[in-house]
Amino acid sequence: MSANPDMSEKEILNDFKENYGKIRKLLDEDSKNDPENEPYMSKYKAKGILVSMGDSLKKLLDNPTSLDDLKLQAMLGTMLLNIGIIDMETEELTSSEKVLSEAIELLSPNSSKPEIIITLINVYNNLGILWSNRDAPDKAKTYLIHAKELYENFKCTLQLPLPIEQIVSPTGESPMGDFMLLEKAHTLTLYYLAQVFGSLRENLKSAIYCHVTLRRQLQYNDYEPIDWALNSATLSQFFAEQNGFFQSRHHLAAASTILEQYEEKLGSSDNNDEVFLAKIETFKHRSADVARCWAKYCILLMTSSKARLMNDSEQMTEDVTDMSDLTLDDQENICGGDITKLVFTDLDVSKYESKVGDKFLLTYQDAREVFLSCQTWLNKAKEYYKLDTLASDYIELVQDSSQSYSYLAFFEEDDERRAKMYKRRIDMLEDLLKEINPVYYLQYCRQLWYELGEVYSDILNIKLEKLNKTTDKPTPHALKKINNLCEKSIENFDHFLNSVKDKDGQMPVKLALELVRPVISALAFIGRNSMKRVAVDKVLQLRNVQKSFDSYQAVVDICTNCEDAAAMMREEFSLCQEMVKILPIKIKRLQIETAQ
Repeated sequence: MSANPDMSEKEILNDFKENYGKIRKLLDEDSKNDPENEPYMSKYKAKGILVSMGDSLKKLLDNPTSLDDLKLQAMLGTMLLNIGIIDMETEELTSSEKVLSEAIELLSPNSSKPEIIITLINVYNNLGILWSNRDAPDKAKTYLIHAKELYENFKCTLQLPLPIEQIVSPTGESPMGDFMLLEKAHTLTLYYLAQVFGSLRENLKSAIYCHVTLRRQLQYNDYEPIDWALNSATLSQFFAEQNGFFQSRHHLAAASTILEQYEEKLGSSDNNDEVFLAKIETFKHRSADVARCWAKYCILLMTSSKARLMNDSEQMTEDVTDMSDLTLDDQENICGGDITKLVFTDLDVSKYESKVGDKFLLTYQDAREVFLSCQTWLNKAKEYYKLDTLASDYIELVQDSSQSYSYLAFFEEDDERRAKMYKRRIDMLEDLLKEINPVYYLQYCRQLWYELGEVYSDILNIKLEKLNKTTDKPTPHALKKINNLCEKSIENFDHFLNSVKDKDGQMPVKLALELVRPVISALAFIGRNSMKRVAVDKVLQLRNVQKSFDSYQAVVDICTNCEDAAAMMREEFSLCQEMVKILPIKIKRLQIETAQ
């Protein structure tokens, strides 16, 4: 592009249009096919043209021409924006910051002009990205909030924006496409703000910005269905963790509704090529992921309901499942101060919302309905995630299924039926353990062994309680059952503990932080359950008490050698200290009796 001030307006615009077309082709098409050894080849070519065009535009601005200065500024601003983006993508952040700051200085005086607004918002957006990449979320937020304010102020002027293509090639067509470019830039601002507030650990505000981004994408029909559904389902998990089950269910229902619409569109296609088959595969994969999110929703609803019921009745938390008890510092007025209205008003999601409730569970019947919904979604996810192809995901689905039985059992008042639910958990976990190799899936095997130890212990307690309630002499079968449950619980906890030990069979002197709680809890379980074994024979009694003592002593040793472990497991440490003082007396007495 030449910088001849005698050029006519038409010549300047045509020259710009031709060069800008080359740049867009280099960036949007050619760059995707750059060789591996020169990944930025097309970007560098585009930058060369951009710099040359920018220099020419600066000279034209310094000399009077037939072209309006505002148009020249808009054109130069576009050049600077693109150079800044290329610099950022090629990891030249200092250069990018300098060029984008130059663009702000050039464009800010005319920030409310239709020719300037889209470019200027995109400049601020990219400075937000740049400072996020430099791990400076506070500074990034400043730029993004400014971009948000620019948009809101411009909307108040009731003007229609003019993108660069319209400036250099006015067509007289409907300006709706131009309007959409502004809305798209603002949607990106909100999306980046969601990320920034996440980095600043303002998680509620981050989630609200995510919701508003999703809502705008729906509103302007500017979204990719699979990505949108996955983002909505992921966001639902955050809301559920805040007891926002109303919002969580709504976002999951929206995700499933969008997926259903997409499936209908796929079904109406006559294609059967590789691209179409890839789309079908992606759809199945992501549908399974959304199904998992539904299952997590059900488990979280059961978990929160259990925790609420276990609270002291006088201290029972309020019956709030829509986050209306949370406060939000909404200085940017992103949701009008009302976080209960985070819904997609243009989308009918009643079909999926009606499948499961969003209120805290009080009765077994309430819990059973949520449990059945959970199983339905887990089975749907298992249609895609299978043990022989995606083992880790399949294992986690079985674990989720086991947990859902655990929470249902909490609401069951009949001991026998509760024991049967625990037995169902044992069957599914033991079947799974038979199928997976501890060499490759040690972490999962540890979790399964520990959980089995707990479940066997739970059934043991039910059986012991039943024995204690009757005055009848226990039958040999009942006593054998008690001992078998003790053995099974201890056996699984031993498997877990052995997996933590070193090659010499010794427990590490210092446990990894994430292992402290499960290791000490497993040892305490073994200590208790060893004493619950029924034995008439004094030798067996001595063996059981010695096993119990050894387990309690192991806890004392760990906590004595590790202050963190002692602080984390204060209650268990204290109890085990008491037991290692008491049990030697019992061991001594049994040793004397066996000797006689």
